[in-house]
Amino acid sequence: MYAKHAVLIGLIMIPWWPSAPQGEELGLTRQDAIRIALETNSEVVAALAVSEAAKARAVQAGAIPNLQLDLEYEELPRLIDIGTFGERTLGATQAIEFPLKWWWRRRAAQLAAHATQLLVVEVIRQEISLRVKKAYDRVLFSEERLEFNRENLKVIQGFLTKVQLRREAGDVPALDVIRAEVEVGRSVNRLTQVQSDLDDARATLNTLLGRDLKTPFRLTANLDYQPSSQNLSVLEKLAFRRRPEIRGTAFAFASARSQQGATRASLFPDLSIGVFRQMIVASPGTESFWRVGFGLELPLWGGVGQRGELSEAKATTAQAAAEQIGARQQVLLDVERASLRLKYTEEQVQLFEGKIMAAAERAFEVASRSYREGKAIYLDVLEAQRALIEVREEYTTALFHHRATFAQLEWATGGELPYE
Repeated sequence: MYAKHAVLIGLIMIPWWPSAPQGEELGLTRQDAIRIALETNSEVVAALAVSEAAKARAVQAGAIPNLQLDLEYEELPRLIDIGTFGERTLGATQAIEFPLKWWWRRRAAQLAAHATQLLVVEVIRQEISLRVKKAYDRVLFSEERLEFNRENLKVIQGFLTKVQLRREAGDVPALDVIRAEVEVGRSVNRLTQVQSDLDDARATLNTLLGRDLKTPFRLTANLDYQPSSQNLSVLEKLAFRRRPEIRGTAFAFASARSQQGATRASLFPDLSIGVFRQMIVASPGTESFWRVGFGLELPLWGGVGQRGELSEAKATTAQAAAEQIGARQQVLLDVERASLRLKYTEEQVQLFEGKIMAAAERAFEVASRSYREGKAIYLDVLEAQRALIEVREEYTTALFHHRATFAQLEWATGGELPYE
């Protein structure tokens, strides 16, 4: 009963099996997808906000101390009766930091802003680009699987019809018909799972593009194989030049050094200049005078705190230096790992294209012809059919892994790489 229902379901569903979400489908290239994601993805937007905050801190670090206005009343008969003062002084005081302290602090903040742009924004942009490439190729991969599973179901349905005709003629046992019906049911289930995987892949790509999960689109690329030839030493040099982690940690180290210089400069005194206008009410009349004052802020009582700040600045500089070395080592590891993986996936694809695919297709053709001629049993055909399905699945998976690994190598080197 189950087998007959599965056959009926398969025959009904195949002509109307959905290939994509309904609605207007716009063509989408891989580069279009990356561009849209870098403009709309929430992680990129958040990273840009972090970078803007760092730039704002750099502006704040260059600000000079506020001007202090002073108004003083003396010889008041009562505390709140300022209209009957005997002496009034109006003036302004401006603190002037030791120039090197201001310069180092401003430079440290500017370098930190550059480091943030690279280590936050550019790193996120590259990660999003990598995820979009893999998501885009996953949709292609799922579409390929859906297509050949459809074709497989049609083949099995056609074979079922032939088996049924031969059964009516008394050439094959009833067991062959049952087996063929079961295979149709299994193919329908497999097709349902592949369709579900495709829907999930399309939703994932839409999420990365910052769009509604069911937004329709049509991919314009194919999941094809393009051989590549990459030199490891060339890739490493390219990565050192382009990876944002390399340049970002360099800026972070320079910022820490500058902050250390600002901390040392804080041991020097700051200057303050005040200009005042003094009015004295005397019995013959009112007299006014100008007064100018100078002051030095001596860090006599803050030595312990400043020594602690200097120790902290040195430790931060050492940390930045270690992170810079670590970034270089990680880049080398990323490039070598992706390069080796790419070579392995290329060998897999070439093996499928050179031998395995052709052998599996030939085995199925031979088994089908032998069965039609009465020289083979149905189990031989079934085994050849299953082997062909598995090989096509494995070949498509190898193509997907090769493209994903090439995208990983592009991420490891900090940018696009040409196929050679």
